[in-house]
Amino acid sequence: MSKTQFMRSLAAASLLLTAACASTNQNNPDEIHDPLEDINRATHSFNQGVDKVLIRPFTAGYRAILPEAPRQGIANAMRNLREPWTFVNDILQFKFLRAGKTLGRFVINSTFGVGGLLKASDSMGIEHHSEDLGQTFAVWGFGESPFIVLPFLGPSNGRDTIGLGAYIFLDPVTLGINELEVKGLNLTRTGVDALTLRERNFETINGALDDPDSYELMRSAYRQYRRFEIFDGNPPQEDDDIFDDLEEDSEFETSEENASGK
Repeated sequence: MSKTQFMRSLAAASLLLTAACASTNQNNPDEIHDPLEDINRATHSFNQGVDKVLIRPFTAGYRAILPEAPRQGIANAMRNLREPWTFVNDILQFKFLRAGKTLGRFVINSTFGVGGLLKASDSMGIEHHSEDLGQTFAVWGFGESPFIVLPFLGPSNGRDTIGLGAYIFLDPVTLGINELEVKGLNLTRTGVDALTLRERNFETINGALDDPDSYELMRSAYRQYRRFEIFDGNPPQEDDDIFDDLEEDSEFETSEENASGK
């Protein structure tokens, strides 16, 4: 697919996304819209099987062979290569101060951090953040659209899936690597990036996938994580916040104890 064809496809997908958002249950924005649940559960089961048979053992082997320090360095370098895409989306969201920090972080880590192997910017107090086109769509006012589980990739939604497609074709680093005309280099980068993300979250993902209610846990966790990212770490409080319920229960129990003289 050429860039022109992709841009046309992206525009068409954006129109479809707008329509999908309009049909999403807007009366209850806290409710997860999952009309494809049966298909999603089947895809989730497939992903569980692939992870158990292939991805988890491979990641465990990677951990066993390579010590922590070089694994962390590789993860740092992969994170650094995602910074140009974060910068693009900072600009698209008109977050120019954050864009300046992203650019500074990329330059510092690419130079003083030896190509991103070291998080030199962290020691300078420049906090890391990530942005992508799915988050940009959300800032522009597009709703979540239906929840989707992608084969091999896991949880997503219509908005984030379109954003992922744009990242694959329009990421500045990907375009730069294509100019080098080194066969398989972009594919290698994608594989290493996926491996490091899985390895950095090894225990957490294992626990989630092994949970008896792994589908619902994954669906809820994904939505909460994306809200956290979209609102730059400060999402508005939801009406059905589980922590509020626990706090109210605790206050009720305390008042009962006080009334009984305990």
